[in-house]
Amino acid sequence: MRTIKVKPVEITGRCRANLTSDDEFQIRGSNLENPGQSNVCYRALAHFPPIVDLLQQKNHFYALLICPECPAQPGGENSVTFLLGHKDKWELCQTISEYHRLWKERPESDTARQLRVEATRYQKQGDYAAAAETRKAALV
Repeated sequence: MRTIKVKPVEITGRCRANLTSDDEFQIRGSNLENPGQSNVCYRALAHFPPIVDLLQQKNHFYALLICPECPAQPGGENSVTFLLGHKDKWELCQTISEYHRLWKERPESDTARQLRVEATRYQKQGDYAAAAETRKAALV
């Protein structure tokens, strides 16, 4: 089984589990591992199994999951987006997540688009380190 790392990458409002972008843990098989003693929201955790199963068994190596419990809080203004990804491709997973976040805030430049396409080509070739570096260059 692949090890899947989990990290909140976008927090809007206040998380009732007090998650921060510094919290990070991993799932190995069916075991939750939390060596850094990060905060973990059990409500959000309840929604992870289908995504973790997909990531452990298929060709997908990352996913973004918005906690469905957050809008149920009073006011509904809170939101936590989690990044889940293969441990061995974690740097690329984080870079893709950051790219998605920036892309929502501003239009994608022609240079960024070309670098994204090049990074995707590296991904398909299995060169995840080159894909991460190329994707990072697109963040500028």
